[in-house]
Amino acid sequence: MLRALRTAVGLSVVVLLVGCAKGEHPVAQGAAGAPTSSASSSPCAHAACSDHFFVEAAPGGCAAGAPCDLQLKVVATGDYHINDDYPYRFKADEAPGVAFLGSDPADKGLFSKSTGDWQKTETKAGVMKVRFTPAAAGPQTIAGTFKVSVCSAENCLLEQPKVRAVVATK
Repeated sequence: MLRALRTAVGLSVVVLLVGCAKGEHPVAQGAAGAPTSSASSSPCAHAACSDHFFVEAAPGGCAAGAPCDLQLKVVATGDYHINDDYPYRFKADEAPGVAFLGSDPADKGLFSKSTGDWQKTETKAGVMKVRFTPAAAGPQTIAGTFKVSVCSAENCLLEQPKVRAVVATK
């Protein structure tokens, strides 16, 4: 049991080191691989909230049967900024009546920096573009897990908040 715990802790440290720039130290937020309590359970006026960033959801004009964009904007707060080296990624949950149009041929519900879906827009903000086609008019719920990293001068935070947005479709 102790050996398994040591191995798990060692793996957590390796995972936390990915994406931090030189001189920045990662800080664990919540259990490894789980969203923090502030990102998943605090009520907020955004698609997701954390102590050092929030995620805004801005859908484009959506029409049934036509491609639509949902922009998930990460905004770092306080002394934090967007981590340039982190491989930002959004994994959409399956949604009835929604066909995701991700660039990854193996998983159309996966959107990432490596496939060009993520763009840093300023020091404290960046946008993940989630493309999808709604089958019918009415509200469509787009949800999923967003892998995010923001840094201060002292450390980088790696979080995986659940993001949820309701998109009106005509």
